[in-house]
Amino acid sequence: MKENKILLVEDDVSLRFAIESFLTQQTDFKIKSVGDVAAAKKALDEVQYDLVISDIKMPGGTGYEVLEYCKSKQESALVILMTAFGTIEDAVSAMKNGAYDFIVKPFQLTTLENVVQSALQDRVAILAGRTEKKTNDKPANKEESDDLLALKKVFITNNTKMKNLVENLRKVAASKATVLIQGESGTGKEVLANMIHEFSPRREKPFIAINCAALPDNLLESELFGHEKGSFTGAIQRQIGKFELSDGGTILLDEISEMSLNMQTKLLRVLQECEVYRIGGNKPIPLNLRVIASTNRDLYQYMKAGHFREDLYYRINVIPISVPPLRERGDDVLTLSEYFLKEFADMHGRPEINLDELARYKIMNHPWQGNVRELRNAMERAVLVGNFDQVINEDMTGQSDQVGQIIQNDGNASTASLDKSADLTLQEVEKRVILETLHRCKGNRTRTAEKLGISLRTLRNKLKIFREEEEALKQSGQETGSAISSSIN
Repeated sequence: MKENKILLVEDDVSLRFAIESFLTQQTDFKIKSVGDVAAAKKALDEVQYDLVISDIKMPGGTGYEVLEYCKSKQESALVILMTAFGTIEDAVSAMKNGAYDFIVKPFQLTTLENVVQSALQDRVAILAGRTEKKTNDKPANKEESDDLLALKKVFITNNTKMKNLVENLRKVAASKATVLIQGESGTGKEVLANMIHEFSPRREKPFIAINCAALPDNLLESELFGHEKGSFTGAIQRQIGKFELSDGGTILLDEISEMSLNMQTKLLRVLQECEVYRIGGNKPIPLNLRVIASTNRDLYQYMKAGHFREDLYYRINVIPISVPPLRERGDDVLTLSEYFLKEFADMHGRPEINLDELARYKIMNHPWQGNVRELRNAMERAVLVGNFDQVINEDMTGQSDQVGQIIQNDGNASTASLDKSADLTLQEVEKRVILETLHRCKGNRTRTAEKLGISLRTLRNKLKIFREEEEALKQSGQETGSAISSSIN
């Protein structure tokens, strides 16, 4: 068996001795302990370590310096930080900068052992993943890579924000750091959680999701932690909990904000100690898994209002991911519409529906409060009824007309009402929507790009094209609307 080399950095002599003595009892650990940052740096210069365990607050330096120096000298070594509760927020920040995990003082030595064992197991998987990546990587430009990635993971997007988000998910997937995904209902939070799992060294292990809002406390506790036979009325046999089933893989705690404060306390203990007790059991079960949490609330404000534990918030909010609503993702609305129409046509054996300019315009201007879920359902209905116009009339006409009326009222007499856009080409509708949005944003291009869900560069290119078209019309002696000209300029 490989002898794992661990560097322990702790200025408290009694705690350092206790940790060293306890971990040394494990036959595959070789421990070197030091009492300050300078000695830690010297040790890192001399020996290659598998794992570094460091206190954060020490005389003459901090654990953050140890982390930074370790990453510069020994990239493959994992770092665990030990911290008091008051510095949890700083420890979370350190995880974003490369720490593997943190443990809050005071802690039981068995808790530290569980974290250490998880780290060493993950290190093997991470190194194996890097070797596999070097073997399998083929030259490809980033755009091709993203498109293939989106296709493979069934996360269809042409939006720059979403492509960047997916790229960030790939970067954080290799670590054990807990991810908090926040976004409106229907934006695809579970799909993103699954992608993190697929990108990670844990992809061969289980991915298990549980909706925390769907079950009352007693059932949720049993589902998460499991129970022993006879532990309560109706427990006719042992049940393995979702945490135990997820061991080695990933668990998604969906809508975690709906968990009661009592359950939050029990969950925090599991996350801190990396072990779980079944209800009615007296034997701890060690865990090595990736935790992803999701919510449709602003969890920080929910915590400040007293509905969510502060310590649990910082424990799960190591890597925050914010998913933009569909209405802020620009052309993704059309891209997804066409994708779903084809998907459901194939699924139900129906003719594929092609969207004309008016249908595209109304799709783009619908608010889609239910996000991708609402859009998907609308496209399936369109395929089943065989008439997209019927779906527009039932679900979208009122809102589209309202949007058109707002634009008409906010604009001026030189621009035609968008309600009359049925005779326009798609390019003309696009131009009109861009110019009207620019007008409503009082010429602020950054805000206009944000509202349209496109990059500032794309907006500039579009306006340049419009300006050239206006110049061509002037030279040919045709009149142009002054409002349009002023918006372009």
